[in-house]
Amino acid sequence: MPRSNVGPGGKYYARYIRQYTKKNRTVIALGGIFIIGVIIGCLLLRNAGGDALSLVEKMLGNQAAARRGYSLYENFLSALSSSMIFAGALFVCGFCAIAQPVIAAAPLIRGLGFGFCVSSLYSRYGSSAIGFVGVLLLPGMLFSTMGVLIGCKEALRLSGGILRAILTGASSEGGGSVRAYCLGFVLAAGFCVAGAIIEAALYFWFANSFVLG
Repeated sequence: MPRSNVGPGGKYYARYIRQYTKKNRTVIALGGIFIIGVIIGCLLLRNAGGDALSLVEKMLGNQAAARRGYSLYENFLSALSSSMIFAGALFVCGFCAIAQPVIAAAPLIRGLGFGFCVSSLYSRYGSSAIGFVGVLLLPGMLFSTMGVLIGCKEALRLSGGILRAILTGASSEGGGSVRAYCLGFVLAAGFCVAGAIIEAALYFWFANSFVLG
C-alpha cells in the first residue's frame, strides 16, 4: 500500500481548509456569484455597441477623474454609499420570506458594476488603468464586497427561516434570531466602513500618482 507523502502539517492544513470551506460555504458560493458578475460585466461592456460603450466610458472615466479632487471625507462618503445601499436593501430583504432570489442576485449585480468599471477604465485609458484599479479600487472593494457577502448570508438565513416557518407552521426563533441577524449586519457594515476608509485614504494620498490616458 503506497504511503502518503503528506506530512502531519499538510494534513492539518488540509483538514482546516475543509472545515473552513464547510463552515463558510454560503459566503464562498456568493463570492463565486460575485466573480461571475465581474466576468459578465467585462464581457458585456466589451461587446457593447460603440455609442453605449462610449457613454459608459465617459461616465465612469469622468467620475474617476473627479474623485481625485475630492476631500478625504467626500471620498469616504462616495465609497461608502454604494456598499451601504446594498447592505440596507439586504437587511430589509431578510425579513421577506420570498426574497431569496433577490438576495442571491445582489453579489451578481455588484460584480456587474465592478466589471463595468474595470472594463470601461481599461477600454478608455489602456494599460495605465491597471495600476489605478489595482491600487485605488481593488483593496477597498474587497473589504466592502465581503461586507455585502456577509449581509447576503445573514439575509438568506433569516429569509429562509421565515419561509420554513410559514411552510411548516413551526414557530420561528424569534428575538434571538433577530438579535443574531442584527449583529451579523453590524459586522457587514463594519466591513463596508473599513472598505470605504481604505478606498478614501488610497484615493486621497495616491490618486495623483497615477496618470490615466
